[in-house]
Amino acid sequence: MTDASRGPQPHIRHHRQQLIPGWRQEKLALAQVGIVGDGPYPASFFLAAASALGMRRFLIICPELHPAFVNVAQALEPTLEWVHLRGWLTHSAPAALLTTSSVLVDFSQLGLTNKILFNTARAHSIPLVTVRCTTDPSKSGFRFWSYTPGKESAIIQAMVSQRSLSAVDWQDAATAMAAAGLALEEVKRVLFGQPQTFAPVEYVRPNPRTSLENLRVAVVGAGALGNFAASTLTLCGCRYLTLFDSDRVDVTNLNRQIFFAHDIGSPKAPALAHRLNTLFGAHARGVAQSVDERTDLSPFDVVLDCVDNFETRRLLSLRAQQEGKILISGGTGPDKGQVVAFHPHRSRHTPAQLLDLDGILSKRQRNGQTARTREKRVQEKTMQRGPPSDTPLEKTFTASASCLVQADPSVVMSNQIIGAFMADVLRRMLSGEPSVLIFYESREPHGVRLVSVDDTNW
Repeated sequence: MTDASRGPQPHIRHHRQQLIPGWRQEKLALAQVGIVGDGPYPASFFLAAASALGMRRFLIICPELHPAFVNVAQALEPTLEWVHLRGWLTHSAPAALLTTSSVLVDFSQLGLTNKILFNTARAHSIPLVTVRCTTDPSKSGFRFWSYTPGKESAIIQAMVSQRSLSAVDWQDAATAMAAAGLALEEVKRVLFGQPQTFAPVEYVRPNPRTSLENLRVAVVGAGALGNFAASTLTLCGCRYLTLFDSDRVDVTNLNRQIFFAHDIGSPKAPALAHRLNTLFGAHARGVAQSVDERTDLSPFDVVLDCVDNFETRRLLSLRAQQEGKILISGGTGPDKGQVVAFHPHRSRHTPAQLLDLDGILSKRQRNGQTARTREKRVQEKTMQRGPPSDTPLEKTFTASASCLVQADPSVVMSNQIIGAFMADVLRRMLSGEPSVLIFYESREPHGVRLVSVDDTNW
């Protein structure tokens, strides 16, 4: 049965996110989101992740969308109601269709479009989430922020692109994927009545100078992080991935593991490999096993750590150090995440050393706690209290690192953001940049925070 005032009843796949205190699934189900863009990235990434989250109603004005992510959205949310107007928003007439939206998302790089959307938002009191890709030809990245009518300030000038007559497609899949995740987190904040992110959040780095085409990558963990990290790598040109995971797909995974709508009960690693191959033309292989001391990692140039337990994360750090492997380690919680990278010749610390996993595991062993008990307690403590808003973001993760491997509760945005950044950090490292650490957090009092630091400055 459906209550018109509350929208469709939440599906069991939303169970994990409904465990988050203050979660309001009905707000997502009833909302209509207006999305405007210039090309298939990042509007398609937003659509797929929003559908996994349980959003159902979209009006999209964009010349084209990525067919694979449209199919993902439709498979995840069978009751999807969406209209796609093919073209650019260059006149106020089609903008009138957006006036019934609960929130607007502007991915366009066209100045005229930005102005039309801003005027529409202001005239009809609609919150507006703005995302801009970097226009410097030597760099890639984005800036994003949020606007509520009545809070006009000097930031408005920055909301309008300098390009008034020619839009620039967002070609970089990694930064587009991360930006789409940040935009979705901001939309959720708007719909839940949480404070918006008014200060610009920026991520910019030099263009990658290396190809991923012949790289051999082991992705350890085919869950939520593995879904986004592997697909982003594939979209960035990486073809040869081997996925390791001993788990099977459960229906409650589908709020964040976007490629498994048709794979309930199947082993995750082979299922994800099949999706990457059929949707993106990859040459991926799935191994339905966990990685342990006996697993042969010699064929791989890079290891991506997408697991959700301390023991395996520590083991991967140790093996990367011993065997001279590049390691990109990611972790997420419901409202935060991190990427820690290790290069055998340039990094000062392994991810396990940076996060003090030895100390965490030793303390847990002394206290006689199981991994699940320890992680759950830290998760609950962190969710209830959280770090002060003026605490340096990167310093909040060492003390509460265990919350980043807690799988329950969990949500799509942090996994989308961190999975995309894992792929991007790998490209940065292969281009000769120092080991990069990225820390993301979304807390109610201050909005979204994003910090990128050099390993040598840690």
